[in-house]
Amino acid sequence: MATKVTYVCNTCGYSYTSVNEIFWLDENGKIVIKPLARATSAESYSSPLKGFFVKYYCYDCKEFISKFIISKKAREISDEYVFHLIDGYDDSLKIVQYDDAFQRCLKCGTGLPVRAEYSFSYDTDDEFHINRDFLGFSEGDSHKFAGLYYGYFCSQCKKQINKFVITENNANFDDSEIKAILEEHTNDLTIFLRRDYDVCPECGEKVFYLNQNSTCPYCRRDKLYISDHIDFD
Repeated sequence: MATKVTYVCNTCGYSYTSVNEIFWLDENGKIVIKPLARATSAESYSSPLKGFFVKYYCYDCKEFISKFIISKKAREISDEYVFHLIDGYDDSLKIVQYDDAFQRCLKCGTGLPVRAEYSFSYDTDDEFHINRDFLGFSEGDSHKFAGLYYGYFCSQCKKQINKFVITENNANFDDSEIKAILEEHTNDLTIFLRRDYDVCPECGEKVFYLNQNSTCPYCRRDKLYISDHIDFD
Protein backbone atom coordinates (compact mmCIF):
# COMPACT_ATOMS: atom_id res chain seq x y z
CA MET A 1 0.00 0.00 0.00
CA ALA A 2 1.27 3.46 -0.93
CA THR A 3 1.30 6.41 1.45
CA LYS A 4 1.11 10.04 0.35
CA VAL A 5 2.00 12.70 2.93
CA THR A 6 1.91 16.46 2.34
CA TYR A 7 4.07 18.70 4.54
CA VAL A 8 3.59 22.48 4.83
CA CYS A 9 5.55 25.33 6.39
CA ASN A 10 3.43 27.62 8.57
CA THR A 11 5.67 30.62 7.98
CA CYS A 12 6.10 30.75 4.19
CA GLY A 13 3.49 28.25 2.95
CA TYR A 14 6.03 25.98 1.26
CA SER A 15 4.49 22.58 0.47
CA TYR A 16 6.19 19.24 -0.15
CA THR A 17 4.53 15.89 -0.92
CA SER A 18 6.22 12.58 -0.14
CA VAL A 19 5.12 9.22 -1.60
CA ASN A 20 6.74 5.86 -0.89
CA GLU A 21 7.83 4.63 -4.30
CA ILE A 22 9.54 1.75 -6.09
CA PHE A 23 11.48 1.57 -9.34
CA TRP A 24 12.08 -1.17 -11.88
CA LEU A 25 13.41 -1.86 -15.35
CA ASP A 26 10.51 -2.38 -17.78
CA GLU A 27 10.36 -4.56 -20.91
CA ASN A 28 11.59 -1.61 -23.02
CA GLY A 29 14.76 -1.22 -20.97
CA LYS A 30 13.57 1.96 -19.25
CA ILE A 31 13.59 2.84 -15.55
CA VAL A 32 10.05 3.29 -14.19
CA ILE A 33 9.22 4.96 -10.85
CA LYS A 34 5.74 4.59 -9.36
CA PRO A 35 4.05 4.48 -5.91
CA LEU A 36 4.43 1.23 -3.96
CA ALA A 37 0.95 -0.24 -4.48
CA ARG A 38 -0.46 -3.70 -5.16
CA ALA A 39 -0.64 -3.12 -8.93
CA THR A 40 2.89 -1.78 -9.25
CA SER A 41 4.30 -4.59 -7.09
CA ALA A 42 2.72 -7.08 -9.50
CA GLU A 43 3.94 -5.10 -12.52
CA SER A 44 7.53 -5.05 -11.28
CA TYR A 45 7.58 -8.63 -9.96
CA SER A 46 9.47 -10.26 -12.85
CA SER A 47 11.75 -7.31 -13.63
CA PRO A 48 15.48 -8.16 -13.69
CA LEU A 49 16.24 -4.92 -11.85
CA LYS A 50 14.13 -3.28 -9.16
CA GLY A 51 14.19 -1.61 -5.77
CA PHE A 52 13.04 1.36 -3.71
CA PHE A 53 13.13 5.05 -4.58
CA VAL A 54 13.59 7.79 -1.95
CA LYS A 55 14.16 11.54 -2.13
CA TYR A 56 16.49 13.45 0.21
CA TYR A 57 17.26 17.15 0.44
CA CYS A 58 20.63 18.88 0.60
CA TYR A 59 20.34 22.18 2.48
CA ASP A 60 23.77 23.27 1.23
CA CYS A 61 23.09 22.73 -2.49
CA LYS A 62 19.37 23.53 -2.12
CA GLU A 63 18.65 20.46 -4.26
CA PHE A 64 16.65 17.24 -3.94
CA ILE A 65 18.71 14.05 -4.21
CA SER A 66 17.24 10.88 -5.74
CA LYS A 67 18.23 7.66 -3.99
CA PHE A 68 17.83 4.28 -5.72
CA ILE A 69 18.06 1.28 -3.36
CA ILE A 70 18.53 -1.88 -5.44
CA SER A 71 16.83 -4.97 -3.97
CA LYS A 72 17.08 -7.22 -7.06
CA LYS A 73 19.55 -7.37 -9.95
CA ALA A 74 19.90 -10.18 -12.47
CA ARG A 75 23.47 -11.46 -12.69
CA GLU A 76 23.68 -10.72 -16.42
CA ILE A 77 23.15 -7.00 -15.76
CA SER A 78 26.47 -5.31 -14.95
CA ASP A 79 26.85 -2.68 -12.24
CA GLU A 80 28.11 -0.26 -14.88
CA TYR A 81 24.91 -0.70 -16.91
CA VAL A 82 22.77 -0.17 -13.81
CA PHE A 83 24.55 3.11 -13.03
CA HIS A 84 24.19 4.17 -16.68
CA LEU A 85 20.42 3.51 -16.64
CA ILE A 86 19.83 5.30 -13.35
CA ASP A 87 22.06 8.25 -14.22
CA GLY A 88 20.15 8.75 -17.47
CA TYR A 89 16.71 8.70 -15.83
CA ASP A 90 16.69 12.47 -15.23
CA ASP A 91 19.00 15.38 -14.39
CA SER A 92 18.75 15.09 -10.58
CA LEU A 93 21.69 14.30 -8.31
CA LYS A 94 21.62 10.60 -7.41
CA ILE A 95 22.73 8.09 -4.80
CA VAL A 96 22.74 4.41 -5.84
CA GLN A 97 22.80 1.82 -3.08
CA TYR A 98 22.27 -1.93 -2.97
CA ASP A 99 19.75 -3.18 -0.44
CA ASP A 100 21.66 -4.00 2.72
CA ALA A 101 20.58 -7.65 2.56
CA PHE A 102 22.09 -8.00 -0.93
CA GLN A 103 25.51 -9.65 -0.69
CA ARG A 104 27.98 -11.50 -2.92
CA CYS A 105 30.72 -13.79 -1.66
CA LEU A 106 33.91 -11.79 -1.12
CA LYS A 107 35.94 -14.68 -2.58
CA CYS A 108 34.02 -16.03 -5.60
CA GLY A 109 31.35 -13.39 -6.26
CA THR A 110 28.36 -15.72 -5.91
CA GLY A 111 25.10 -14.08 -4.77
CA LEU A 112 24.30 -15.26 -1.23
CA PRO A 113 20.97 -15.67 0.57
CA VAL A 114 20.58 -14.23 4.07
CA ARG A 115 20.85 -17.00 6.68
CA ALA A 116 20.50 -14.81 9.79
CA GLU A 117 19.08 -11.34 10.38
CA TYR A 118 19.29 -9.70 13.81
CA SER A 119 19.72 -6.38 15.62
CA PHE A 120 23.01 -5.58 17.31
CA SER A 121 24.35 -2.90 19.65
CA TYR A 122 27.53 -1.89 21.43
CA ASP A 123 26.34 -0.44 24.72
CA THR A 124 27.71 2.23 27.04
CA ASP A 125 29.37 -0.47 29.18
CA ASP A 126 31.34 -1.66 26.12
CA GLU A 127 29.29 -4.84 25.90
CA PHE A 128 28.38 -6.23 22.47
CA HIS A 129 24.87 -7.63 21.93
CA ILE A 130 23.09 -9.41 19.08
CA ASN A 131 19.33 -9.82 19.47
CA ARG A 132 16.52 -11.32 17.40
CA ASP A 133 14.21 -8.48 18.50
CA PHE A 134 14.56 -5.61 16.00
CA LEU A 135 12.99 -3.20 18.50
CA GLY A 136 15.39 -4.06 21.28
CA PHE A 137 17.96 -1.31 20.70
CA SER A 138 15.85 1.79 20.14
CA GLU A 139 16.56 3.64 23.39
CA GLY A 140 18.98 6.20 22.00
CA ASP A 141 21.82 6.84 24.43
CA SER A 142 21.73 3.31 25.92
CA HIS A 143 24.23 2.26 23.24
CA LYS A 144 27.30 3.73 21.58
CA PHE A 145 26.39 2.37 18.16
CA ALA A 146 23.79 -0.05 16.83
CA GLY A 147 22.18 -1.44 13.71
CA LEU A 148 21.34 -4.62 11.82
CA TYR A 149 23.32 -7.82 11.39
CA TYR A 150 23.13 -10.11 8.34
CA GLY A 151 24.80 -13.53 8.27
CA TYR A 152 25.74 -15.37 5.06
CA PHE A 153 27.48 -18.61 4.14
CA CYS A 154 29.06 -19.43 0.77
CA SER A 155 28.75 -23.17 0.16
CA GLN A 156 31.34 -23.03 -2.63
CA CYS A 157 34.06 -21.31 -0.60
CA LYS A 158 32.90 -22.64 2.78
CA LYS A 159 33.13 -19.13 4.21
CA GLN A 160 30.93 -17.31 6.72
CA ILE A 161 30.38 -13.59 6.08
CA ASN A 162 29.19 -11.23 8.81
CA LYS A 163 27.68 -7.91 7.67
CA PHE A 164 26.94 -5.13 10.15
CA VAL A 165 24.85 -2.18 8.97
CA ILE A 166 25.37 0.83 11.25
CA THR A 167 22.11 2.78 11.62
CA GLU A 168 22.91 4.71 14.82
CA ASN A 169 26.26 6.07 15.99
CA ASN A 170 25.65 7.96 19.23
CA ALA A 171 29.34 7.89 20.16
CA ASN A 172 30.38 9.38 16.79
CA PHE A 173 32.96 6.64 16.25
CA ASP A 174 34.96 6.87 13.04
CA ASP A 175 35.27 3.92 10.64
CA SER A 176 38.54 2.62 12.13
CA GLU A 177 37.06 2.54 15.65
CA ILE A 178 33.91 0.71 14.49
CA LYS A 179 36.01 -1.79 12.52
CA ALA A 180 38.24 -2.54 15.51
CA ILE A 181 35.25 -3.15 17.81
CA LEU A 182 33.49 -5.44 15.34
CA GLU A 183 36.64 -7.46 14.62
CA GLU A 184 37.21 -7.89 18.35
CA HIS A 185 33.75 -9.45 18.79
CA THR A 186 33.36 -11.52 15.60
CA ASN A 187 35.10 -14.24 13.64
CA ASP A 188 35.30 -15.06 9.92
CA LEU A 189 34.95 -12.38 7.24
CA THR A 190 33.42 -9.20 8.63
CA ILE A 191 32.24 -6.13 6.72
CA PHE A 192 30.25 -3.10 7.80
CA LEU A 193 28.24 -0.35 6.12
CA ARG A 194 27.44 3.13 7.41
CA ARG A 195 23.72 3.92 7.14
CA ASP A 196 23.52 6.47 9.97
CA TYR A 197 23.68 9.18 7.31
CA ASP A 198 23.88 9.85 3.55
CA VAL A 199 25.95 12.54 1.90
CA CYS A 200 25.29 14.72 -1.11
CA PRO A 201 27.14 13.50 -4.22
CA GLU A 202 27.71 17.13 -5.21
CA CYS A 203 29.04 18.84 -2.07
CA GLY A 204 29.67 15.94 0.34
CA GLU A 205 27.48 17.37 3.11
CA LYS A 206 24.81 15.40 4.96
CA VAL A 207 21.42 15.07 3.24
CA PHE A 208 18.05 14.76 4.95
CA TYR A 209 14.73 13.00 4.41
CA LEU A 210 12.06 15.69 4.72
CA ASN A 211 9.33 14.84 7.19
CA GLN A 212 7.42 16.30 10.10
CA ASN A 213 9.60 18.76 12.06
CA SER A 214 12.19 19.09 9.27
CA THR A 215 13.41 22.65 8.73
CA CYS A 216 11.59 24.28 5.82
CA PRO A 217 13.96 24.12 2.81
CA TYR A 218 12.56 27.36 1.40
CA CYS A 219 12.58 29.90 4.24
CA ARG A 220 14.52 27.89 6.88
CA ARG A 221 12.67 29.78 9.61
CA ASP A 222 10.10 27.18 10.62
CA LYS A 223 9.43 23.44 10.77
CA LEU A 224 7.25 21.44 8.40
CA TYR A 225 4.00 19.94 9.65
CA ILE A 226 1.71 17.28 8.16
CA SER A 227 -1.27 18.85 6.39
CA ASP A 228 -2.56 15.70 4.65
CA HIS A 229 -2.03 11.94 4.86
CA ILE A 230 -3.55 9.41 2.42
CA ASP A 231 -3.08 5.65 2.10
CA PHE A 232 -4.00 4.18 -1.28
CA ASP A 233 -3.58 1.01 -3.32
